Amino acid sequence: MPLPLKKVRVLDFTHLLPGELCSTILSDLGCDVVRVESLVPGLGKRLPPVVQGESLYYWSIHRNKKRVGLDLKNAHGAEIARELASQADVVLENFRPGVMTRLGIGYRRLSRLNKRLIFCSISGYGQNSAWSQRPGHDLNYIAEAGILSLNRGNNTPPVIPGVLISDYMAAIYAALSVVSALYERQRTGKGKHLDISMFECALSTLNILATALLYTGRLPEEGGFTYQTELPNYSIYECRDGRYLAVASLEAPFWERFCQRLDRPQWIKLHPPGTSPDLKAEIAKIIKSKALKEWLTIFQESDCCVSPVHTLSEALAHLPARERGVVTHLVHPVLGNVPQLASPMPMKDQAGAKHQAGLDWIETTERVLKGLGYSQSEIKKLKEAAVIPK
Repeated sequence: MPLPLKKVRVLDFTHLLPGELCSTILSDLGCDVVRVESLVPGLGKRLPPVVQGESLYYWSIHRNKKRVGLDLKNAHGAEIARELASQADVVLENFRPGVMTRLGIGYRRLSRLNKRLIFCSISGYGQNSAWSQRPGHDLNYIAEAGILSLNRGNNTPPVIPGVLISDYMAAIYAALSVVSALYERQRTGKGKHLDISMFECALSTLNILATALLYTGRLPEEGGFTYQTELPNYSIYECRDGRYLAVASLEAPFWERFCQRLDRPQWIKLHPPGTSPDLKAEIAKIIKSKALKEWLTIFQESDCCVSPVHTLSEALAHLPARERGVVTHLVHPVLGNVPQLASPMPMKDQAGAKHQAGLDWIETTERVLKGLGYSQSEIKKLKEAAVIPK
């Protein structure tokens, strides 16, 4: 059975994680992705770990894409890009607003060539924002969106999350928007310009807190609706061996079972325990008395929402990961078999698939240009003019 977006052609001009991950999601859905890359290696190709000259960061997000090298600042390069866009269903880009237009490949120009084109732009603050030209990265957006202010303990500074929240949220929202636009196009026959703001994508993760704030006029800390606040029954506790236990026994049945496993049945009646620092300190003292492995035995089959704080290697070996087959493989001509995470979308045998790495961009660029009608002599001239790789 074919993947749902098979034969949908995506032209990918992205060079940062949100856009690159978006095209990976679309590729996993079956899209034919042609990735246009600068002739000068970007940051992603240099990020560690680098093995035999190849970045595992880069290859974790570029499976099954055709890589084409183009100097977009060259008039001939821009013309090739326009020819590719005239045959595409989707264009992805994450330059600062206005860059694609200055290069001669903005939405207005491309949509005149291809009225069915869906043009998705990912930027920090959106295409029409007064801050559209302000640079930023994930840390800036989650700081400005209020996420960092919530990611801290009592009297402690904010902690940078271990994952790139705005980057991943922007990628997912962009992919969802593209799929929705493709569906809409079936009815209208027309494409459209999708404007994705990374700041807004970060802010969207706070939708529950924002609703409460906007309605009550009170900050989460003031109104008592910081749902991720550390509570006695919703917290992280250190074990004797320096490992940690995550306790999320919020509902009464879970709290009851949790208290029973701690041999503290007298605490059951305290539900909900609120923010009692004394109770939390008592729980912390008990948890600190045993090693993590001992607690996992005690809480085995307890059905009360208690989990170990895993390392990444432990997470990959975790039962749900093993039984669901979360690891897929990229076949790379230099690195060989590269294990990586499969898409969590329920696509056809993603975990068992063998994905391909488009390493030879010289050959791919030539093949794509021949598909556009370029002769071998014309391709040779483009190489000599440093418009394409050679």
